[in-house]
Amino acid sequence: MRERGLPIWNGEFGPVYARHQYDGPKSDEINESRYLLLKDQLAVYDQEQISWSIWLYKDIGFQGMVHVGLDTPYMKRFEKFLLKKYKLAVDAWGADTTGVKDTQDMLEKFINDSVPDPAHRALYPAPVWTFSDRIGRIYRNIMLAEFLVAEYAEHFRGLSEAELDELAASFKFENCTKREGLNEVLKEHHKVVTK
Repeated sequence: MRERGLPIWNGEFGPVYARHQYDGPKSDEINESRYLLLKDQLAVYDQEQISWSIWLYKDIGFQGMVHVGLDTPYMKRFEKFLLKKYKLAVDAWGADTTGVKDTQDMLEKFINDSVPDPAHRALYPAPVWTFSDRIGRIYRNIMLAEFLVAEYAEHFRGLSEAELDELAASFKFENCTKREGLNEVLKEHHKVVTK
């Protein structure tokens, strides 16, 4: 970058955040440490003149600058289902695998015992994905997730057009909660400083 006078861009980064409904009272402390980490990262970006955009703007409470409020029709309707997804670590990004570790360990042992040569278990995209990562992706994030699709869809069965509109309205900006700690950090580092 410096040698050739080229710009650099990081367009997909940012911490994931603890959520009170899943992580309890320690959520605020966890999130404060993540804001501090992000401040340090953005200070490096400022120093090195790295342009950036945070990932992501809006979600249901995991990483976004704003997130769908817990009191909205969508979050109320899907509360138990989202908790189930969380406990099963179905989402690949930033999942807490504590609740499924025993099952994954058994599956890894079975495959290890069945395919003892590590070279035969080092499938693409190894080494980016470790053997354990690959098992998790396939078993939780593909296979188990696929079996949950119909259960998710059932939450919409029988809803009127007005009720569907009400669910969709949960995602309107005015029905979202701002992640103030994150937004303050981003405001501190929003200007490009030229040397």
